[in-house]
Amino acid sequence: MEKKLNNTYLIFLNILIVVYNLYIALCVFTENVIVTDDLKEAYNARHISEPYFSYIYSYLDSSNMAARPVSGWVTGTLVFLSKYDASIYLLGILFFPLSLIAIYWVAKKMMSRELASLIILLYSCSLIGTSIQFSPIMLNSNLATIFFSLSVYYIYIRKNIWLSSLFFILSVLSYEIFLPLILLNLYFIKENKKRMVFLGLALGSIVLFRKVIQPGIFAHSYQRDEVGNIFQLKRVLHVTILTVKLFVKDIFVGIYKGVVNLKNLHVIEILLALLMSSIVYKVFSGYDFRSKLKDIKNIGLISLISIVLAVSVFYVSAYIPTLFGFDNRSLGAIRLFYTLLVISGVIYFCFKFKLGNKTISSLFATIAFLLLITNMSVKNAWIYANQFNLKMFNELSKTLKAENIESGVVCLRYDMFTELKTNPHFILREPIFYNNWETRMLSEMNGINAKNVQVYNADRQMNCERVFLYKNGKVIREK
Repeated sequence: MEKKLNNTYLIFLNILIVVYNLYIALCVFTENVIVTDDLKEAYNARHISEPYFSYIYSYLDSSNMAARPVSGWVTGTLVFLSKYDASIYLLGILFFPLSLIAIYWVAKKMMSRELASLIILLYSCSLIGTSIQFSPIMLNSNLATIFFSLSVYYIYIRKNIWLSSLFFILSVLSYEIFLPLILLNLYFIKENKKRMVFLGLALGSIVLFRKVIQPGIFAHSYQRDEVGNIFQLKRVLHVTILTVKLFVKDIFVGIYKGVVNLKNLHVIEILLALLMSSIVYKVFSGYDFRSKLKDIKNIGLISLISIVLAVSVFYVSAYIPTLFGFDNRSLGAIRLFYTLLVISGVIYFCFKFKLGNKTISSLFATIAFLLLITNMSVKNAWIYANQFNLKMFNELSKTLKAENIESGVVCLRYDMFTELKTNPHFILREPIFYNNWETRMLSEMNGINAKNVQVYNADRQMNCERVFLYKNGKVIREK
């Protein structure tokens, strides 16, 4: 009877996880949240005149997509279809829930259904790499996660190095965040001969594509790795400090801001967080953690090593490890393995200090509640960032019309950094107007002729014919 009741709770928890993630995606979709790089893609979709295959080739032949042909093909297809209906582009956010399905399917094969459910719950509302949940263009990271999960499944469960290597290649050619974790796949292979075969297939194919095929078929090919950075001691120190800061400070500051923003959540959202965390307690209050303790120790150690490997990407690239803004987009692998580390760490240390199931389940319920609340606050922050951009450009449009300005180079000045740090609506400095490629879509959406009036952020443009100041919700000509 007790087992049947526990299964009922587990099924209910899984249903709520699905409902929760679809709700988050629906909020982003209905609010039409298009910021930062997504603005460029949405604008380009309006002006596609080529047939599909010609467009896809030109889309892949760019510095951003040439190294990522798998995810580039998917993203390019969404952009192309968006010329018929702009909302199609936003369907890219559904790849995040799809990645949860892949993670759950693999995790339940390797651990248990209960732990698999906990993993996808905490992963889905993690503070790490929030861009992969709220930005359609970051489907590349979610696609990479799906393929990497399948790669682990086929090497660990099915012992099939051919399919595992294929999915690993697809993962890296979607987004390179999992490349250093090839060592994890090699760890799961017990025979040296098979390890060499996997290494040759996976790494050989990736190197062949990156160094030979990619520059051969794409005129605008760009090699994203910057191995020389490892010898720049100043940058190595900077990345190390940012990494430590991310784990020991920024995550907890983010949770604090999320809880403070509790007052801005809908009552139904708070009730949902309370209900889900309560069911987490029910599911694990009678769970047999002791039988999984050996596996938990291994998972914890593997997760810690995997996080270190994932961080290594930042030492050999131009990216930085940070929770803030759109720069957090490269943290997908860290998000996954940090979730596993937290879960295994809680279980291990509770057993070490001889704490019972009720303590463990209470801790998981508390963590779930805090992360769910914070995640919904981050959702609101992304919606607010979109609304902030629209209001600013709408006010600029009114001012331009009032002053009869119909052409020229216009610069918009506002204190972005102070806004992000002091405005309580932002949790992790969610991306607002800054880059040049954001202006055309924002202009068109707010009645500004982007072909005649070129709008720039004053911090990004030196040659401004007219400068307007945005302050206290109004745009005025700067003297």
